[in-house]
Amino acid sequence: MGTVDDLDDVMAWLETTFYYRRAQSAPDAYDFANVRERVRGVLDDLVDEGFVRASDDLGLTATQLGVLTSTYYLDMDTAVGFRDLAEGDVDEAGVLRAVARSSEFESVSARRDEREAVASVLGERGDDLDAGPRKVLGVLYGAMRGSTPPELRSDAWIIRQNALRLLAALAEFLERFEKPDGANLAHRLEARIDTGVPAEAVELTALDGVGSGRAHRLVDEGLTSVPDVRDAGRDGLVDAGLSGGVADAVIEQAAALPDVSIDWGDFPDSVARGENSMQEVTVHNDGGAARVVCRVTATRDGGTGETVEMTSTTTYLDDATTLPVGVFGADDDALVYAVEVVFPESVLDTVHEERTVEIV
Repeated sequence: MGTVDDLDDVMAWLETTFYYRRAQSAPDAYDFANVRERVRGVLDDLVDEGFVRASDDLGLTATQLGVLTSTYYLDMDTAVGFRDLAEGDVDEAGVLRAVARSSEFESVSARRDEREAVASVLGERGDDLDAGPRKVLGVLYGAMRGSTPPELRSDAWIIRQNALRLLAALAEFLERFEKPDGANLAHRLEARIDTGVPAEAVELTALDGVGSGRAHRLVDEGLTSVPDVRDAGRDGLVDAGLSGGVADAVIEQAAALPDVSIDWGDFPDSVARGENSMQEVTVHNDGGAARVVCRVTATRDGGTGETVEMTSTTTYLDDATTLPVGVFGADDDALVYAVEVVFPESVLDTVHEERTVEIV
């Protein structure tokens, strides 16, 4: 909150708490004589773990990790686990394991019949986890497929609710630690756990009024994305089983979401070896504005070699933004350029397009 700037501020704040009054009344039980030294020890631990930054003049400021931990009321071990995930490679299994292993679930236990039910959901996934975290993981995977075994249902609701809060927190961790793809993934997993929609149709949950039942109805008719909904129009949604009023509302919602396209302009099909040229690729948005991360990469050896990020920009995409792209005649036979538009605050699919440039 920014109200504590040094050790004296910590002590002044502590003196307003019930703990401090109780310790005064029972000094031996609370080791009250050494409270200042104990506070200093706690601050040292917070600094060592990266939650607080101490300046040379003993001033204190919360780090990004500390602010996020406080904002989401996370146990510090959970926050450290989220940070460690954000600093490495992020995938679905890693995100779900980080949530399942959170300290917030340390009281979860699993009976014998529950363990058998968990095994039926997970198979060999999470074999290295203790029974409690593995039960949490089983509930999460069951929720995503829309089918929770009866043996797990007594605890499933509360586990899901806590997991949704933790996934929201983890999404912000990943975004703040410059993992927009990971943040988008966390939001998508959050939606799947909440609704049980198939992975390929999760962006439908960005439409207000499209929950599990309606999403499955649309999927059965081959509509798995917001662009599909736009293309289907009112008649197509009614044919998919939505009422006229709901179809109108869904169409209106779809129009309010981003509608991104990529204009490659005069991007060349080939470039002479040793030659270089600067090109411009324009990202257009014909729908509602959104915060996005636009990224350009080049992959060597015709798309099978090393991938180099050429540019990355975070912007509030309202109308259009232009990305500079350097096309260079390398030693390869071909380079594959990719433009991606990622939605770190949303379940919307990443927009990805590629162009191959031959080196002649």
